Amino acid sequence: MTKSLATRSLPLLALALALASPAARADDREAIARAIIERTVAKNLGIAFRQAEERSLASVSAEQAATIRPELDKGFEQERTKLVGDLAKEYAQKFSEDELKQLVKIYEDPVFQKFQALNADPNSLVSSITKDAVTRMMNMLALATMAQQQQKPGAGPNPGAGPAPNPGAGPAPKQP
Repeated sequence: MTKSLATRSLPLLALALALASPAARADDREAIARAIIERTVAKNLGIAFRQAEERSLASVSAEQAATIRPELDKGFEQERTKLVGDLAKEYAQKFSEDELKQLVKIYEDPVFQKFQALNADPNSLVSSITKDAVTRMMNMLALATMAQQQQKPGAGPNPGAGPAPNPGAGPAPKQP
Protein backbone atom coordinates (compact mmCIF):
# COMPACT_ATOMS: atom_id res chain seq x y z
CA MET A 1 0.00 0.00 0.00
CA THR A 2 1.43 3.36 -1.00
CA LYS A 3 1.18 6.41 1.13
CA SER A 4 -0.23 9.55 -0.37
CA LEU A 5 2.01 12.54 -0.96
CA ALA A 6 0.27 14.43 1.84
CA THR A 7 0.90 11.61 4.34
CA ARG A 8 4.55 11.28 3.35
CA SER A 9 5.19 15.03 3.57
CA LEU A 10 3.48 15.41 6.96
CA PRO A 11 6.71 14.77 8.95
CA LEU A 12 8.54 17.31 6.79
CA LEU A 13 5.79 19.84 7.36
CA ALA A 14 5.95 19.25 11.12
CA LEU A 15 9.71 19.73 11.03
CA ALA A 16 9.37 22.95 9.05
CA LEU A 17 6.76 24.25 11.50
CA ALA A 18 8.94 23.31 14.44
CA LEU A 19 11.88 25.17 12.95
CA ALA A 20 9.72 28.20 12.34
CA SER A 21 8.32 28.13 15.86
CA PRO A 22 9.19 30.93 18.27
CA ALA A 23 11.08 28.50 20.49
CA ALA A 24 13.35 27.44 17.62
CA ARG A 25 13.92 31.05 16.63
CA ALA A 26 14.73 31.90 20.26
CA ASP A 27 17.24 29.03 20.33
CA ASP A 28 18.80 30.36 17.11
CA ARG A 29 18.98 33.86 18.59
CA GLU A 30 20.49 32.48 21.79
CA ALA A 31 23.15 30.59 19.83
CA ILE A 32 24.06 33.74 17.87
CA ALA A 33 24.11 35.80 21.08
CA ARG A 34 26.29 33.17 22.78
CA ALA A 35 28.79 33.37 19.89
CA ILE A 36 28.92 37.17 20.20
CA ILE A 37 29.46 36.99 23.96
CA GLU A 38 32.17 34.34 23.65
CA ARG A 39 34.09 36.56 21.22
CA THR A 40 33.70 39.77 23.19
CA VAL A 41 32.68 39.93 26.85
CA ALA A 42 33.86 36.44 27.81
CA LYS A 43 37.11 36.79 25.88
CA ASN A 44 37.97 40.14 27.51
CA LEU A 45 36.89 38.85 30.91
CA GLY A 46 39.17 35.84 30.49
CA ILE A 47 42.14 38.02 29.60
CA ALA A 48 41.51 40.34 32.54
CA PHE A 49 41.03 37.42 34.95
CA ARG A 50 44.27 35.73 33.87
CA GLN A 51 46.21 38.96 34.36
CA ALA A 52 44.64 39.59 37.77
CA GLU A 53 45.22 35.97 38.76
CA GLU A 54 48.91 36.21 37.89
CA ARG A 55 49.27 39.46 39.86
CA SER A 56 47.50 37.89 42.84
CA LEU A 57 49.54 34.70 42.76
CA ALA A 58 52.83 36.56 42.31
CA SER A 59 52.95 37.19 46.06
CA VAL A 60 52.84 33.49 47.00
CA SER A 61 55.32 30.68 46.46
CA ALA A 62 55.23 28.63 43.27
CA GLU A 63 53.98 25.62 45.27
CA GLN A 64 51.13 27.64 46.80
CA ALA A 65 50.25 29.11 43.40
CA ALA A 66 50.13 25.62 41.90
CA THR A 67 47.68 24.61 44.64
CA ILE A 68 45.50 27.73 44.42
CA ARG A 69 45.41 28.21 40.62
CA PRO A 70 43.23 25.16 39.81
CA GLU A 71 40.56 26.27 42.28
CA LEU A 72 40.64 29.82 40.96
CA ASP A 73 40.40 28.56 37.38
CA LYS A 74 37.51 26.25 38.26
CA GLY A 75 35.62 29.05 40.00
CA PHE A 76 36.28 31.41 37.11
CA GLU A 77 35.05 28.89 34.55
CA GLN A 78 31.85 28.30 36.54
CA GLU A 79 31.16 32.04 36.77
CA ARG A 80 32.08 32.55 33.11
CA THR A 81 29.71 29.78 31.98
CA LYS A 82 26.86 31.26 34.02
CA LEU A 83 27.59 34.75 32.72
CA VAL A 84 27.61 33.61 29.08
CA GLY A 85 24.38 31.65 29.50
CA ASP A 86 22.55 34.44 31.31
CA LEU A 87 23.68 37.10 28.83
CA ALA A 88 22.84 34.93 25.82
CA LYS A 89 19.28 34.41 27.08
CA GLU A 90 18.86 38.12 27.78
CA TYR A 91 20.25 39.21 24.40
CA ALA A 92 18.10 36.60 22.63
CA GLN A 93 15.04 38.18 24.23
CA LYS A 94 16.04 41.76 23.48
CA PHE A 95 17.33 41.40 19.91
CA SER A 96 15.83 39.89 16.79
CA GLU A 97 17.83 37.36 14.81
CA ASP A 98 18.53 40.01 12.16
CA GLU A 99 19.79 42.43 14.81
CA LEU A 100 22.08 39.80 16.29
CA LYS A 101 23.43 38.96 12.84
CA GLN A 102 24.13 42.67 12.33
CA LEU A 103 26.08 42.69 15.59
CA VAL A 104 28.10 39.72 14.33
CA LYS A 105 28.97 41.73 11.21
CA ILE A 106 30.04 44.67 13.37
CA TYR A 107 32.25 42.48 15.57
CA GLU A 108 33.79 40.86 12.47
CA ASP A 109 34.71 44.25 11.00
CA PRO A 110 38.54 44.63 11.04
CA VAL A 111 38.39 48.26 12.16
CA PHE A 112 36.10 47.40 15.06
CA GLN A 113 38.38 44.48 15.99
CA LYS A 114 41.34 46.87 16.06
CA PHE A 115 39.31 49.24 18.26
CA GLN A 116 38.39 46.41 20.65
CA ALA A 117 41.96 45.10 20.79
CA LEU A 118 43.30 48.54 21.68
CA ASN A 119 40.73 48.93 24.46
CA ALA A 120 41.41 45.44 25.79
CA ASP A 121 45.21 45.84 25.84
CA PRO A 122 46.15 46.65 29.44
CA ASN A 123 49.47 48.12 28.24
CA SER A 124 47.93 50.58 25.79
CA LEU A 125 47.77 54.29 26.47
CA VAL A 126 44.00 54.06 25.91
CA SER A 127 43.70 51.66 28.85
CA SER A 128 45.90 53.86 31.00
CA ILE A 129 43.85 56.95 30.22
CA THR A 130 40.64 55.07 31.01
CA LYS A 131 41.97 53.61 34.28
CA ASP A 132 43.23 57.02 35.40
CA ALA A 133 39.91 58.67 34.64
CA VAL A 134 37.93 55.94 36.40
CA THR A 135 40.23 56.20 39.44
CA ARG A 136 39.74 59.98 39.60
CA MET A 137 35.96 59.58 39.31
CA MET A 138 35.86 56.92 42.02
CA ASN A 139 37.97 59.15 44.28
CA MET A 140 35.56 62.05 43.69
CA LEU A 141 32.64 59.84 44.67
CA ALA A 142 34.44 58.60 47.78
CA LEU A 143 35.27 62.17 48.85
CA ALA A 144 31.71 63.33 48.23
CA THR A 145 30.37 60.42 50.29
CA MET A 146 32.76 61.17 53.15
CA ALA A 147 31.84 64.87 53.09
CA GLN A 148 28.14 63.99 53.11
CA GLN A 149 28.60 61.65 56.07
CA GLN A 150 30.40 64.38 58.03
CA GLN A 151 27.50 66.79 57.45
CA LYS A 152 24.84 64.45 58.88
CA PRO A 153 23.30 65.77 62.12
CA GLY A 154 24.66 63.95 65.13
CA ALA A 155 27.60 62.60 63.22
CA GLY A 156 30.68 63.72 65.01
CA PRO A 157 33.96 64.40 63.30
CA ASN A 158 36.03 61.46 62.22
CA PRO A 159 38.72 60.70 64.80
CA GLY A 160 41.97 62.34 63.77
CA ALA A 161 40.34 64.11 60.83
CA GLY A 162 40.73 67.63 62.20
CA PRO A 163 38.26 70.40 61.43
CA ALA A 164 36.46 70.37 58.12
CA PRO A 165 37.67 73.20 55.87
CA ASN A 166 35.28 76.10 55.31
CA PRO A 167 36.43 77.80 52.12
CA GLY A 168 34.17 80.85 52.44
CA ALA A 169 35.01 81.69 56.06
CA GLY A 170 38.33 83.45 55.66
CA PRO A 171 40.86 83.64 58.49
CA ALA A 172 39.68 83.19 62.05
CA PRO A 173 39.38 86.44 64.05
CA LYS A 174 42.22 87.14 66.48
CA GLN A 175 41.47 86.72 70.14
CA PRO A 176 42.41 89.63 72.50
